[in-house]
Amino acid sequence: MDLALLNKAFEDFTKASKSLEDYYRHLSQRIVYLTKELESKNRQLNKALSEVERNRDLLREVLYNLEEAVVVVDKNEKIVMMNPSAERLFGVKAKDTEGIRLSDLEFSIEYRATDAILSVNGKRYHIIISKSSLTSGGLFQGEVILIKDITKQKELEMQYERNQRLISMGEMAIKIVHEIRNPLCSIELFASMLEREVQEGRLKELARGISNGIKNLDNILTNMLLFARNHKLIKYPFSLKKIVKSVINMLYPIMESKALSLTESVEDYEIIGDIELLKQSFMNILINAIQAEPEGGNVSIYSGYEDEHIVLYIKDNGPGIEKENIERIFDPFFSTKDRGTGLGLTIAAKIMQAHGGFIKVKSEPGKGSEFSLWFPRKG
Repeated sequence: MDLALLNKAFEDFTKASKSLEDYYRHLSQRIVYLTKELESKNRQLNKALSEVERNRDLLREVLYNLEEAVVVVDKNEKIVMMNPSAERLFGVKAKDTEGIRLSDLEFSIEYRATDAILSVNGKRYHIIISKSSLTSGGLFQGEVILIKDITKQKELEMQYERNQRLISMGEMAIKIVHEIRNPLCSIELFASMLEREVQEGRLKELARGISNGIKNLDNILTNMLLFARNHKLIKYPFSLKKIVKSVINMLYPIMESKALSLTESVEDYEIIGDIELLKQSFMNILINAIQAEPEGGNVSIYSGYEDEHIVLYIKDNGPGIEKENIERIFDPFFSTKDRGTGLGLTIAAKIMQAHGGFIKVKSEPGKGSEFSLWFPRKG
């Protein structure tokens, strides 16, 4: 009886062992499958992480190479990220803005109908600005601010509009000169004859006054023609420094009469152009600065190299130009002076235009004006 029970127990143990072996084998197979599945998932996860990393790097490269300025702020308006274009625009380094609010930076924005004016570090930029909200789970997390600097485009637009006005006014000036000069020549002839006929005295002075007045009118008409004609340039290489010195020497008596001092620092750049016409352009700008300067003031002339251009700067400390007149000062016959003809700056601008250059002006009422003449590197 005991032997039968022992055999029964042994059979049950054998069956249980076999069952455990089957379970273990099945479990081993399951473990192998799960291990392979885990390895596959790990590979997929690593691939996904690599894709995310690559996409993040690509996004970072795109943001950092954009010409537009990109600023990201959190919900408290603290700066989270600035790309290099934003650093250049605001004159700061991104690492120095951590924890700083955008409003803490020194700048101001004046919104206008089609664009805005950004003033920062004494410079003014024409910009287009847009803002996009950042949300997560429906909650506001911050903003992405995109700023496009359109200053150069605006300057090109203003130059084009100015050139169109100059063309129209030039056509009109030619007609005016033609209509006036014929009768003016007759008046000058009769005035000269009258001056020779009369004896010294009141009548002779009056006749001489008529002749001088006619000469002044003729000078104005000559300036009008100089403005209206298309200049045929006779180009030669010359030293910018020498030409500026020559113009200064010609105008030195006027500066001396007003007790003006002159600060001159012009590099010996080589310019290719029409020497006499460019002398006229320099002279008109310098005369403008001298007339604006109060007695005992100072005129500064210096040069530089910027944006592939050689630049000549002429700066005065006069009363400055009102904002609404900045764009009009190059228009023919526009003048803020009581005795000005309004052609000096117009002629200077047209001569520079004929040389492939242009003139810029910076001015603020009460703080003087700075005219800059921009020459292309190759004439």
